[in-house]
Amino acid sequence: MNSLPPVAELVPHGPPMLALEQLSTCEPGRATGTMQVRESLFLREGRLDAVVTLEYMAQLVAACLGHEGRRAGVGVRVGMVVACRSMTLARAELLLGERLVLNARCIRRTESVSQFETETHDGSGALVSRATMTLVHGEPPAP
Repeated sequence: MNSLPPVAELVPHGPPMLALEQLSTCEPGRATGTMQVRESLFLREGRLDAVVTLEYMAQLVAACLGHEGRRAGVGVRVGMVVACRSMTLARAELLLGERLVLNARCIRRTESVSQFETETHDGSGALVSRATMTLVHGEPPAP
């Protein structure tokens, strides 16, 4: 049984934008999550441009940072992706119903900025996308 909190408690998104379904593992600076490609604003005729996985990977990073914040007693902070230093797409698109596994690893961090290497893999384990993103962390929530 997964003892990690629901993603909806860690990521400041609601339907229909929240795509990440489960945080599978999470330790300081590292997380894995899963999701399925579902109907969304980005889906066209059962297909999704693979570049949208940047949003999915950002949601995993947000869940990782949110979980760390809760464990540290400071709560979930709102943040935003401010740069994507590099992104590689191994496929052009995904199909409705595909299962995805996402991974994130922090490579640099200060109190206000962090940089993560992220990857998305399909259900067979094949690479879909890879990105290095920089995030700005918002202020901790007021008590």
